[in-house]
Amino acid sequence: MSLRQYLHWSGQQALAAGLTPAQHQLLLAIRGHGDPRGPAISDVAAYLLLKQHSAVELAQRAEALDLVRRVEDPDDRRVVRLLLTAKGAAALEKLASLHREELTRLASDLRPLWPGHVPGQVHDGGDPASAIGLPRLYPVRARQVLDAPADEDGARVLVERLWPRGLNKNSAPVDHWYADLAPTTELRRWYGHRPDRFAEFAARYRGELRGSHATDSLERLADLARRGPLTLLTTARHLALSGASVLAEEIRRRDAPPPGPERTKA
Repeated sequence: MSLRQYLHWSGQQALAAGLTPAQHQLLLAIRGHGDPRGPAISDVAAYLLLKQHSAVELAQRAEALDLVRRVEDPDDRRVVRLLLTAKGAAALEKLASLHREELTRLASDLRPLWPGHVPGQVHDGGDPASAIGLPRLYPVRARQVLDAPADEDGARVLVERLWPRGLNKNSAPVDHWYADLAPTTELRRWYGHRPDRFAEFAARYRGELRGSHATDSLERLADLARRGPLTLLTTARHLALSGASVLAEEIRRRDAPPPGPERTKA
């Protein structure tokens, strides 16, 4: 019953945010696609189990609402790819935060379902939510570094390349500082916090995060998230359009199970 209620609740939250449930799923499909160029229409159709023409219509309606933009594939102009706009990314981040909170609230009801239905996936210290592809039970969120600490923050990690001016290193409520996980200076300057560039900024930043120079720090950050709540601190004014929000989403993805039969391996 809890899962059914959760799905109904999810649809209601999408409607409250001005999206249809199908549009919410479209945004999730675009954000979750591994190619920084964005998914093709055929990729979205396969992911959402839609006919090609239905996926095209869904994308067109989302584009009319400025949630996504369609771009030509640079290597094959016959292929149309989809990217999130700043408005779409902001709406998705807001919904993601609400869904993580609701999953945490439902954890006690859902936990008994895991062991019998996902054999071998839950082990000592494991997170049952990640075993079936749901976000982990420990929330990962972004906050402004100058905001007062909250009880639910957990580990507070600064993810800026430079230490914020006016913040005392000796007394600041910061547990860790991972400067190498911040966007490169070149990317940050190009972005300039322009909303119309956020989708491309996010794609480029995810590419940087998956580079070898950031691997160790990214894994340490993911390990903190497996142990308890994690708060990524930034100096950006608009959290939904910040690098910290992109990084938080990347951390959430790291524990997603692989597709297909591998999910049930011990």
